[in-house]
Amino acid sequence: MKSNYDKFPTIQISTSPADVARGVDAIAETILRAIGDRRVIVIETYPGADVHLIVEAIQQRSDFTIIDAAKCFKTQDEILRLTQDDVTDDPVFGRITQLQLLDFFDASKLAQMRREAASERHIIFGCGASLIHPGDLLVYADMARWELQMRMRRNEVDNLGLSNKQERWSLQYKRAYFVDWRAADRHKRELYDRIDVLLDTNTPTDPKMIRGAQFRAALKQTTTRPFRVVPFFDPAPWGGQWM
Repeated sequence: MKSNYDKFPTIQISTSPADVARGVDAIAETILRAIGDRRVIVIETYPGADVHLIVEAIQQRSDFTIIDAAKCFKTQDEILRLTQDDVTDDPVFGRITQLQLLDFFDASKLAQMRREAASERHIIFGCGASLIHPGDLLVYADMARWELQMRMRRNEVDNLGLSNKQERWSLQYKRAYFVDWRAADRHKRELYDRIDVLLDTNTPTDPKMIRGAQFRAALKQTTTRPFRVVPFFDPAPWGGQWM
């Protein structure tokens, strides 16, 4: 008997062609049209999201100077000390952090970068980019946590403010679960109403874009009806291959 269970549920939303784009080049051109003669493009990223191809495509088509928000982070030793009470030494359990994204940034580095951003035309990108400048155009690069976990398993991403992509993926996941994602989620909520462009970066070479207003309208539409997420099973510490 053939199952009628939908493994990949979707919700149709109402948009126009001008509200969406797909591919690095199309997105870069859409962002440049949206910024016009204004000065600062901010591409805020969820931890692990990769927007280098989009940033490079924008720069090739314009006179914008690039600023990488990662240069403002505290040192790795400082971040490890900052997060130790939440990460703990236990291989599985930790504590949900109360840290804000700003806590990961060095105050003097941030002040210097803010001064730099006050002149010329800039693309500021990375996790915490909007802390340097609110942006004349605010782009948010988002991605699914499942894809982030897959990248951890392939040793492709670091935790927030660290260079630890070679660390055991279960420890990376634990740090992200208790610390990185909590701080990033708080910051995303603060930006939610200001996002001009939302990027789906689950496939770095094939990103998708929707304008912020249409994204918010789509979420509102979704919450007026029953919905469910794509089902999956992943091994955990209490069953399957974890470590």
